[in-house]
Parts: sequence; C-alpha cells; structure tokens
Amino acid sequence: MALILDAQKILIGEKLEEDYVVVVDEEEGKIVDIIERFESELTHIPVKSFPTGSILVPGFNDTHTHLAQYGANLSRPNVYRFTSRAELLDFIRDYIRKEEKDVYIFLGYDENRWKGEKTLTRRELDAVSRDKPIIVRRVCGHRAVLNSKAIEIVGQVEGLDVETGIAVEELPLKLSVYFPPSKGEIEEGILKAQEEALSQGITSITDITRPMHFRVYQKLHREGKLRLRVNIILYEEDLEAVSLAGFEYFFGNEKLRFSGIKIFLDGSVGAGTAAFFPDRGLLTKTDDELKGLLKMATDRNLQIAAHAIGERAINQFLNVFESLFSENPLRHRIEHYEFPLPEDIDRTARLGVPVSVQPNFVYLLCHEGQMYTRKLPSRISSRCNPYRRMEEAGIHYAFGSDNMPMDVKMMIKGAVEHPIEPQRLSMEEALYRMSTAGAFFSFEEDIKGKIQPGHRADLVVIDEESLEPLMVMVDGQILKG
Repeated sequence: MALILDAQKILIGEKLEEDYVVVVDEEEGKIVDIIERFESELTHIPVKSFPTGSILVPGFNDTHTHLAQYGANLSRPNVYRFTSRAELLDFIRDYIRKEEKDVYIFLGYDENRWKGEKTLTRRELDAVSRDKPIIVRRVCGHRAVLNSKAIEIVGQVEGLDVETGIAVEELPLKLSVYFPPSKGEIEEGILKAQEEALSQGITSITDITRPMHFRVYQKLHREGKLRLRVNIILYEEDLEAVSLAGFEYFFGNEKLRFSGIKIFLDGSVGAGTAAFFPDRGLLTKTDDELKGLLKMATDRNLQIAAHAIGERAINQFLNVFESLFSENPLRHRIEHYEFPLPEDIDRTARLGVPVSVQPNFVYLLCHEGQMYTRKLPSRISSRCNPYRRMEEAGIHYAFGSDNMPMDVKMMIKGAVEHPIEPQRLSMEEALYRMSTAGAFFSFEEDIKGKIQPGHRADLVVIDEESLEPLMVMVDGQILKG
C-alpha cells in the first residue's frame, strides 16, 4: 500500500525543497517517488500531512555510538549530575549501603563541574569503603578512579597508578571486559537504548562495541527485535579473531553488518591525554605501529576507525596514511577530529579520509567557560571543531554522538550555534550531516540515507523550531506519529 508524506520542506540531496511530497510503499519499505504537491491531489493515494514548519528528512544516522554498552550501563548509576566531590561521595556511600553488588561501578563523574575542588583519588573512595570494590569512571570514558579493594581485584593494569587509584585509557575503556554484564543485561540494555534512539528519529547507527555485544545483536536480529540498522565496528584487540573468522567490510545485510576495527591514537581532553603539539597529551601508537595496523587491516579488507582528537594524533594518522595509500577504497576514517591543523583539513579532503564528528561536544565543551576553553590554551581552543572550514574543504564528514549524550537536538544545535561563529553550519547542512552523509561510512549510500526512489523508507519529520520528531518511519512503517 502506498502513502504520501506531505511536510512543508523536504531534504532532497543537500537542499531543503518546498512544493514536493514523498510517495512511500509501506509493504516494500521503500521510497517510490518524489512528486510535486499538486500532483498528490490527482491521485487516490492516502496523504499524511504535517503542519507548517515541518521538515521531512532521511532517518538520522549516528555514525559513532557505543549503544550496546550504553544500554548495559543504564543499570549502573550515573553521577554526572553532582556538582561537588562531597555530593558524589555521599551518593556513593548511600548507594553502597542500600545495594548489594560484587563490584560498585559509577559512571559519568566530571570534576570540571566541581567548583574549586581537586579531582577524585583512591583515598576519598577508601574513606567510603575499603572492603567493597568501587570504581568511578569519568564522563569521557578515558579515566577512572579505583579504591584499594578494586585495585586488589584488577591487579596490575597499564595506565593504573596504584598510589592515586587513577587509571587512564586501558581499564576505563574496557570496563565491560574487566567486569562484563550478563547476556540478559546486554539484551535488555540494547532494547532500551534502541527505543531511545528511535524516539529521536535515529534509524541507523554505527556501534563501536565488543564481540559479546555483537552476538546479542545477532540474536535480536534473528528474533525480529532489531529495528535499528546497525553497523558494527570492533576493537583493535579483536583484529586477529576477526581476521581468522574471515570477516571483511560490508559483511552482513541491510539490518546488521560489520565494517572494521577501531584503534586509539590519543585520549581525551578531559583526561589530559589528547595529543597536541609540541608534546601535550599522549600518542598511543608509534608511526611504525600505526603503519602496521593500517597495512594489516587493508590487506584483510577491514576498515580502520582511528580515534584522534588532538592535532598531533590527527597529523600522525594523515602522515602515515599518505605514506601508504594514494586512495581510500576501504574508507579508513577518523573519529572525533576536534582540533585539526588548518593545513591538515585540506589534506584530509585530498586524501579522501571520512571524518565522524561529535557536535554535541561543541554544545557541551567548546563555549566560553566550558571545559575546552578552560583546559586548553586559546591557540588550540579557538580551532575547536571547524565545521565550516571542513565544509569548504570538501571533507566527507558526518555526525555521531559517542553517546555523550545521544541527543539529536544537541548535535544539530552544536553545529548551527557553534561558539566560533565563522564555523557554524546552516540548518540544512546540519540535517544533511545528521542523516544522508552517514550512509557513506558504512558503504550504504546506495541503499539508504537519501530521499530518492528505491532507497529504504527510513524517514523522519521534525519541527524546524523545536527539532522535536513529529514522525519516525523505518522500512515504511510508522513507529512514532
């Protein structure tokens, strides 16, 4: 059965157009046609009309999530809301008294919200309890604090300072490996997080995740419970197993597929490990190590997604990439790309390296008085997420949330209300980067992400002013509105 969707504006290609409507085949789950509005009055096809100020766009595509982990973490207490160390410690003390767990993991603390206080250490957590293991992970995911009992359990871990209890990179990034949730918890979490994504109009994601999560995704797909389109990227430590299993990019189907491996080249600004010139932060790979990984992945038909926040990490990736390749058929990509050198922006475009950016970071971190402007010298913070410059250079980039948080409105506002005014995007540019542009990253630009005949009918109607979704459609079926 056909249905006509009539919104005031439609994103066709990269432009918002008026006077057109979209014809959808609900059974086939595909877009049939784009016709002028007056033509719809000459057909017998039912019309679903939306009010003035409505915009019809392809389903939003979050190109960088940790959705399965986020879902599993929904059962763990989040402590981001606390604005002092004392409040945080009081909450932990009270929680431990009420709840019985093998290990107590708290997520999302941010010492930058604590007025005039130092960061958290082992000593404060030991004062709460020396008998029960406590781990508190920072909001960026790159730093955690452990009490003495937790340190006793994990033993020697790279990046863990036993004296302070502060762990960077290895342990905080792999909490789900050191303390894995059950399959039931993972499944319940994915389903909850899926509903949260769909409610915002997110119909496709790339989940950078673990094999245990991938298995649960496959189970949900078999059982018909997976409604999102999911592209899976695993981690560097999974590379050998993936290769032995024979996985290559574009393995899977239109609902669940696999594309490659994520590697880390630096850390985060909040943890002090993002790499800047001359020697600020931490490069996690030598040039030779990065070269070896890129060659190995390419030989095995695997896409590399390289985490690089600081200018030095971005520069390293481009230097090594350019020394190896003259083209990029596997679409090896950079994640975050927050502080590129001006000359590296043009080089990124010339080399054909796609970039997944997080405009929610701009909204939360880049404005005057926020963390980036407080922790970084102005020579760096003034170059925060240069979207207009990237647009002009012709970089293929798209929006992702990193689940920090997964919030479409925040991502769009981060781009169109950029604190550095010359770097702001227009609304139609932001909507394009939030929807159409992401399909390229998973080699699906011929299947989804455009309002054109033959593409999947994954569509969202939003209110232009509030950015609230008025309708969410997946495979021609209306899930909301």
